Amino acid sequence: MSIARRSAARRRPARDTAPRVDVVQSDTPARTLGGWTRLLESAAQEILAVTYWFDPAPHLGPYPVTVRFSGRRVDVKGRLSPGDRFDHEETIEEVVSGSGPISLTARVRGINAGSWVVTARMLGPAHPACGPREQLNVTPTAGPLRPAARFWRRWAPSAGSAEPVRTCLTPLARVPGILPGIWGAMVTLGMAIALALQSMVIAGDHLAVGPWWAVSLVAIVVGIVGAKVWFIVLHRREHRLEGWCIQGFVTGAILTAAILLVVLDVPVGAFLDATAPGLLVAMAVGRVGCFFAGCCGGPPTASSFGVWSSDQRVGARRIPTQLLESVLAGILGLLVLVAVLGHGPAGGAFFVGGLAAYTLGRQGILRLRAEARQTRLGGLVTATLAALVLIAAVVVLVR
Repeated sequence: MSIARRSAARRRPARDTAPRVDVVQSDTPARTLGGWTRLLESAAQEILAVTYWFDPAPHLGPYPVTVRFSGRRVDVKGRLSPGDRFDHEETIEEVVSGSGPISLTARVRGINAGSWVVTARMLGPAHPACGPREQLNVTPTAGPLRPAARFWRRWAPSAGSAEPVRTCLTPLARVPGILPGIWGAMVTLGMAIALALQSMVIAGDHLAVGPWWAVSLVAIVVGIVGAKVWFIVLHRREHRLEGWCIQGFVTGAILTAAILLVVLDVPVGAFLDATAPGLLVAMAVGRVGCFFAGCCGGPPTASSFGVWSSDQRVGARRIPTQLLESVLAGILGLLVLVAVLGHGPAGGAFFVGGLAAYTLGRQGILRLRAEARQTRLGGLVTATLAALVLIAAVVVLVR
């Protein structure tokens, strides 16, 4: 399998009279204490999102590509102002040969709202010994596209298209591989499925649903807050605010549920076992949302195992780590559901065993993600503890 590291953005000033503009990437960190304000202002500001498509050249290894986007507003009355034109360059540090059609999306702000004509051309890679960069003699364009890539090319505005490209609000920008709002929708769907499965298990044991749902709903709310806090703490050095972490959700929800179970005098073990199938299936559904939101993905690859998707800026054939994790959680959820319905609650052993198996499998999938792990030791320790907990849970169940 040919794998390259996740492509990184690199800004370069254009060498002409058009004004420089900022390119807003959806994962741009807020680097000040006023990060929340900056994110809200960014979401309310109209931007121009435009995409350039090309096929990788037949190089022996990964190579860099730089694309210059140039735009001019067409619905202008009178003379053009500085905000009615732009030039900006976007760089993919490593393009994987043989990976199929690639899309590169620039999000441009600091310009006037309206309709724009945008062109793009590929530039030669920068090299200190070669002097100034020169435009390549041949600008590669995307060849025959698979059905998924054809759909995304129609979905998102392309540079050089006959139709002008209109500015839009940041959350509504159309990017190949990305569906706006899909993550929230899939997470909400997953929570609804989790509650439905929990009710199925509770009804099978002829128990009252009311107190159990109260615990579940409060735990979900606290878990959402925990997912945000966990992400902020994990990325505190970059001051990032825009992401979520499933570990924070699970930790916050479990701790909250543990407290409420004691207060409301609900059987802890039975509650955990009744919740386990829905929790795992909900995570499976949520990971599909991650796939179409462009987060938690793998690096570009030329392998046929790859699936065309985006990291919110570069669309390419990638290792589908989100879908792998979705399959893992879904299979475990169904297995636990069948076991709980057939065996009945086992004092929380199904919950502990299911989450331990999920955590153990997830550690292997995390190694395939594009972003680097924080520490190698942390993953090894987590996998070891998960394996020990899984063994203990199996021992309890077979006794």
